[in-house]
Parts: sequence; structure tokens; C-alpha cells
Amino acid sequence: VSYYGNPLSASMGILGEGTAQQVIAKLRAQEAEYQALDETHPTIAALELVAIVAQRSPGPDGGYRLRMPYSVIEHELQIARQNHLLLILDLQPGRADIPKEVQYLAPFLRQPDVELALDPEFAMRPGDIPGIEFGSMPTPPINWTLKYLQGLVVQYNLPQKVLILHQFIPSMVPGWKDIREQPDVVLVRDMDGFGGESVKTANYEHYIRDEAIPYVQPSPLLAHDPNVMNEAYWRIQRRNTSVVGGLKLFYKQDTPLLPPKKVLSLDPPPLVVIYQ
Repeated sequence: VSYYGNPLSASMGILGEGTAQQVIAKLRAQEAEYQALDETHPTIAALELVAIVAQRSPGPDGGYRLRMPYSVIEHELQIARQNHLLLILDLQPGRADIPKEVQYLAPFLRQPDVELALDPEFAMRPGDIPGIEFGSMPTPPINWTLKYLQGLVVQYNLPQKVLILHQFIPSMVPGWKDIREQPDVVLVRDMDGFGGESVKTANYEHYIRDEAIPYVQPSPLLAHDPNVMNEAYWRIQRRNTSVVGGLKLFYKQDTPLLPPKKVLSLDPPPLVVIYQ
């Protein structure tokens, strides 16, 4: 159960609406609702920080994105660790090269409690501007990122990594059939976008159930530093039939907001729920 946004901007989501203590208190209350409804899946709370933010201006290198300084990311990581949360780094690439942006985040992705999210809505073609047109992410950078995260797991003896792929229209991930999972990276296909209950549930079940991506059996459990976190705490158990389902909900734009009980009644139930 994750809170999305950037602490420097209230307009980007719940993560920027209030002090860290206030945000975490709300997150814990939201997390508790899911734990009460589903005792078979222990909840893990997370902060999803938009660490690379798409921009409508090109910037000095024409990338149409703004990288958060390492000091901002480190601050959020310390807050997450102090409260036993995961940190998810969200990447809105603009026109920048996705592998280079992922590598910018490498010092944090090498950590056992930091995950990654890619946002195709803000992956722009030449001539397109973030926030004006919807973006699209081809398969090669997605597969590159999966393979890169797999390499980090092996090289640094990390627990299983998570890659979240946001999407709310088919054109955002046109080559989904060619996505190739890695054994130690959980791919979460997140049904993004705000809207009514019928649209959100229908789109979620289409992307997660009807467009299932082949499952890859994970490697044997990898050891890592026991002083950071217990291995079992971080691992997500994937179903054998599909990629893990994710759903994003919007506190202000969703009318009405889908309650946790209905979220968990989806087929299949999501294992990742993000609030913006």
C-alpha cells in the first residue's frame, strides 16, 4: 500500500500534502484497512517518490525532465527506513534516455529496500511535450530495465526487486506481449488513471487478467544483510498465471473512491495499491 507524489509539490499527490509525520499517519491508517480485510497477505507500506519529474520545458539538455537531487531522494529514504517502509522511485522520463535515467538512480536501486516505477504516460516521442500528449514506452527499455534490476540483485546479493509499470490506455505499452520478466524482479502492471468505478475495474481486469505476461519462476531465496530487513518481509509471492496486478486510486479525482473491500474483490485481486 503506497503513497505517491513528491514532497516538494502538493499538486503531484498525497506525498506532498502535509508533513512527513502527517502523511505516514494517513498511510498507516490506509494500510490497516487492507490488513483487516486480507490476513493472508501481510501488508507492506511504501512511499512512491517521483524522483525524475517530466517537465513541459526542455531543460539544458533537451530531456524535458527534472532529476531530483540525491539529497532529496536520500531524505525520503531515511524517512522510509525510520518508519519501516519501502521506497519506490518513480521515473517520468520525458524525452530523456530511459537507461540513463535508471542509471542515475543506481546508488539507491542498489539498496535492498528501494524499488522502481516506470511511467509511460511521460515517455515522450520526439516533438511531443509531457502533459500535452500521452506518452508511450516501447518494449526494449522496459526489458532493459528488468534485466538491469536483475543484474543488481545478483551483483549486490539483494532481495527480490519490484518494477512497477504504470498504464491506463493501450498505447502507453504497445508491446506488452514482448515484455520478458526476470526471475528475481517482480513486474507490477499498475492500472493508473482516474475515473469511475466501472472504467477502473474493467481496465484493471483487462490488463492484469486478459493480457497476462508469462510468469518466470524466481531463483532460490537469496541471502542479504540481516541487519537491514528480514528477507521474507520484502518478497512478493507472484501467481503462476500472470504479472502482479497493481491499481492506482486518486483521493481527489476518483468519484467515488473505490473502497478497499471492492479493490480486493477484483479478479485477480491486486497485490499493489497506490494512492495519489
